[in-house]
Amino acid sequence: MYIRMSLADEIKKILTENPSIIADVLTSRPEILYQALAKLMPWQNLATKDDLKDLATKEELEEIKRVMATKDDIKNIATKDDIKNIATKDDIKNIATKDDIKNIATKDDIKNIATKKDIKRLEVTISALGARWGITAEDVFRQGIVELLADVGWKVDREITFDKEGFVYGYPSEVEIDVVVNDGKVILVELNASLKRGELVQISKKREFYEKVKGRKVSEVMVVTPFIDDRNEERVVAIANSLGIKIVKPSELDSQD
Repeated sequence: MYIRMSLADEIKKILTENPSIIADVLTSRPEILYQALAKLMPWQNLATKDDLKDLATKEELEEIKRVMATKDDIKNIATKDDIKNIATKDDIKNIATKDDIKNIATKDDIKNIATKKDIKRLEVTISALGARWGITAEDVFRQGIVELLADVGWKVDREITFDKEGFVYGYPSEVEIDVVVNDGKVILVELNASLKRGELVQISKKREFYEKVKGRKVSEVMVVTPFIDDRNEERVVAIANSLGIKIVKPSELDSQD
């Protein structure tokens, strides 16, 4: 018994000092390792030779990695909804080209396009020139101004009153007065194709006449005209201001409240 134990210890010592012997033995006799594992583990969990044959090699694993989609790849795959949103050939035909975009009007281009009001002001100016030189009637100009005032919310009513005492013109006559009532305020509006200095006094008298006959206070007197027929326009404007008369050009009507 002692001899056997000594031999076992000797063998153990040799294997401990030379572990390569174990590797050589297992390489030449792999069934020894398999039998040892069979004693330690349930047999059904051990791979058979056929199982080992079915295992993928390193090369096969690399090929699988290369071909198979990863989670990130799957995230990037288009869904049915994505495909529905893909443009068709017909959609692409309707997409604007660079040349189309170049031809689109910019905001600055649109700003430079004449509006209906701009055209109306031009028509008013032309009709004023015609009335000034006797080519067209004064009523044509007046109608154009009435339309411009309507665009800013002002309704012009013409009132004709007989001045039997001749207060306005110095002799008995009918007096035509254009009136606008805005926010409860009475505004006298004189619509002239052109304005002369001497007409300012008559316009001022129209105000006094209206207040006396109608019994209503006039808040403002306005003369709408594109032309001041005087060498010194600034002087005419100053006289108008001193009489409480405001001179407005057709192009300035948008700024009126």
